[in-house]
Amino acid sequence: MSQTNASVVAGVSTVRPDLNGPVIAWAADEAAARGLPLHIVHAQEWPRGTSPQAGPDHPAHVWSRHFRAGGEALLRTAHSAASARQPGVAVTTELAVGRPVRVLREAADTAGFLVLGARRLTGVEGAFAGSGKGHALLGHLRCPVALVPEAADIPDDAPVVVGVDGSPASTAALDLAFAEADAAKTSLVVIAVRNPRDYAWAEYQEDTDLLVAEQLAGHRRRYPDTEVRQEILGGDPALMLATAARGARCLVVGSRGRGGFRGLLLGSTGRALVHRTDCPLLVAPQPHDA
Repeated sequence: MSQTNASVVAGVSTVRPDLNGPVIAWAADEAAARGLPLHIVHAQEWPRGTSPQAGPDHPAHVWSRHFRAGGEALLRTAHSAASARQPGVAVTTELAVGRPVRVLREAADTAGFLVLGARRLTGVEGAFAGSGKGHALLGHLRCPVALVPEAADIPDDAPVVVGVDGSPASTAALDLAFAEADAAKTSLVVIAVRNPRDYAWAEYQEDTDLLVAEQLAGHRRRYPDTEVRQEILGGDPALMLATAARGARCLVVGSRGRGGFRGLLLGSTGRALVHRTDCPLLVAPQPHDA
């Protein structure tokens, strides 16, 4: 994997080409907003009996040559699309050889941001080659991950929405959400979703207000120009957050949390959130002390 430090890295696929356009558009805009270069990666997993180095005497030479050419063509198209959308962004491409999950891990080790495609209805599928293992990476990567759905037409003034619950993971989500809102020059909506259970509503609201205020204090000082609005909701976290994020620039969550957020992106609740969310879903990396 080439050096991609402090770059926005976008993965493109031949399996779900309908995801490539939204992924490249969002990644190019993100790179422009943050003043970062864009690195576009396509992973090719070569079948047995073939090789990227297959010479003219190799039985699979013709097939191998066309397979590699297809990947190169995909990257040229993605490069052109990104440059046309954001001419001021430096764009590079890489045709990687190997299993998509391994390529993703390597990219995340050196990237500042990883942007992948996400299917609706079936959850997070293989970001590069349609593998169903892509969702297993969430919560284990060192950089933030953006999961972009098929249609992500984002209004310029759309706010960033973030889910919090008082945990270290949601503090990491706030870090990412404030940085995202600041880069995009837009507002931030902070959503606390908790199950009242035995709480009286007034007691529940007072307790949650205090929790959110404590988490926001330092962030407000660091980002004084970011307009912030708070909401407190009760119910299923995935459903409430997906509903609150309709029309948002993106929804930001942590990779782990407490209560209803625990394992939010590592199990069935997380997959439900992915295919319920109309906007890109941003996953903050797990805190180092978690």
